[in-house]
Amino acid sequence: MNQIKIYDIAGSAGVSLATVSRVLNHPEKVKKVTREKVLRIIKEKGYKPNANARGLASRKSTTIAIVVPTLTRASISEMIQGIENSAKKFGYTIRLFVNDDLENEQETWREVVASSVDGILFMCDEMSDSIYELIAFTPVPVVFVNAQSKNQTFGSVGIDNEKCAYDITKQMIEKGNKKITFITTKHTYTVNETKVKGYEKAMHEADLEPEILESVGVIEENEAQYREYLKDHRPDVVLGARDSMAISFMNVAVKLGIKVPDELQVIGFQNTRYAQLSNPKLTCIDTPIYEIGNLAMVKLTGLMKENVDIKPTNTVIDYQIIWRDSTK
Repeated sequence: MNQIKIYDIAGSAGVSLATVSRVLNHPEKVKKVTREKVLRIIKEKGYKPNANARGLASRKSTTIAIVVPTLTRASISEMIQGIENSAKKFGYTIRLFVNDDLENEQETWREVVASSVDGILFMCDEMSDSIYELIAFTPVPVVFVNAQSKNQTFGSVGIDNEKCAYDITKQMIEKGNKKITFITTKHTYTVNETKVKGYEKAMHEADLEPEILESVGVIEENEAQYREYLKDHRPDVVLGARDSMAISFMNVAVKLGIKVPDELQVIGFQNTRYAQLSNPKLTCIDTPIYEIGNLAMVKLTGLMKENVDIKPTNTVIDYQIIWRDSTK
């Protein structure tokens, strides 16, 4: 049984899976130095390509993969809907992969690649360096969706999270609020880190002390944490990195007899459907989730049609503030 995989060849040669596949299928399209290096490693390792590996560079499955961190978030389901509607227009079907176990993320990613999809839309925002390395050797285009890469190697579609956090914080300061708390996640998510950065920038510019409250993301535990926090803190404004955090905090405050928005103003950062169902209705930074998903599919389709490597780009979508009853 041949244990050497195309991943091993690509890693040893320091090239992508697509380059190895081109060497096997269309050697004339690969530079001589690179071609000879790959062929030498193939010979040394005794690699015998199977039919699946030989088709990586040329086969079209008219299928794209969507990799998500979970299916429980409202924002994820709305974004998938935008992707699916766009994919249908281009004649693509979608396959869904859930990357909710960081200990097995490498296996999940290999499963995605092995599924022979034509492109990948990546929504996960908490990844190890090893996953970035695997993505770098992926033989098909990858686009980050409402998530941000730690480097400029991959393209993305989303909003400027740092700027929107800065803008809303600054506006609330200009309205006379001084005690502004930002609720974020204990887990390290790049998107939330940039929101915190924008918030802190606005607070420092106004000579105000930032107040960061880290949430675990579980409703029951969050509510207990919020109740404890409100025993000793009475912020003028609370900004929640996610709508669910903002609404949970607001619910706890109301139960404690704190009047929203007269005594406490609350703002979310997604504008999911839950924002309009809350009582009072939640003021939000409107992240155009459906549009982001739709445009990400358009961007991916363009990349899949390219026959040569092109420089990835970051598409920034405009956002707006939806003022509702949770603010004055």
